[in-house]
Amino acid sequence: MASRPVDFLLVGLGNPGSEYTTTRHNAGFLFIDYLANVMAMDQKWRVPPVLQRRMNLTADVQDVVFSYEKGAVSNSLRIILAKPLTFMNESGVAVKKIMDFYQITDPKRVIVVSDDINTLPGSLAIQDGGDLKSLAGQKGQESIATVLGTTSFIRFRLGVGKPLSGSPTTIPQWVLGPFSRDNKEMDLFAYLMSHTTQALLDFVQTNDLKLCRKKFTKSKKIPNNLVPTESLISPVIIEGM
Repeated sequence: MASRPVDFLLVGLGNPGSEYTTTRHNAGFLFIDYLANVMAMDQKWRVPPVLQRRMNLTADVQDVVFSYEKGAVSNSLRIILAKPLTFMNESGVAVKKIMDFYQITDPKRVIVVSDDINTLPGSLAIQDGGDLKSLAGQKGQESIATVLGTTSFIRFRLGVGKPLSGSPTTIPQWVLGPFSRDNKEMDLFAYLMSHTTQALLDFVQTNDLKLCRKKFTKSKKIPNNLVPTESLISPVIIEGM
């Protein structure tokens, strides 16, 4: 597989450590584990999926070839799934190492998935380009933009909302707090992971971000009959620990 260029690097942002596993700030980690399971089941790979702990890259990674059919045409993509082992605010260090190792030079081949307090729970925002202000204070994305020297990478931002007006909860307390069953928050995020998976797989197959944004963001309504969710954790195996 090493001779085949990487088509996309998919990076989920979060903080390492069991105390952060189900926090809102770890939305990107939760999503990567979920996506790895969806892809494994679709492709009839090993379940639970296996990620390799690569300390030289400061990340857990999975290097896969994803096959799909579009009409009568069969195609495949080499995709790297990654979860940086740096803390959120240093995510750019790991992303740069991964890009260098896999010889990825085009930032538009990098898709970063993270939490977004400025997007409502259950909703997806998709961005690329813009200035640092467009990153809206997401420190992991800011780190990546600073290290790479560009904001041209693609951002899939998973809505986690903010504390209610008048709440004593601060923004740091909110994002570092766990998803709750209150107000169907866990159900909304489980729906959002499924919805984002559809959006992401649609984009990597079409490479049409404008169409993807139109199909999966503003025009998409959250269903009323959300499926009750008991856990947001998807099983994965980490080898090389």
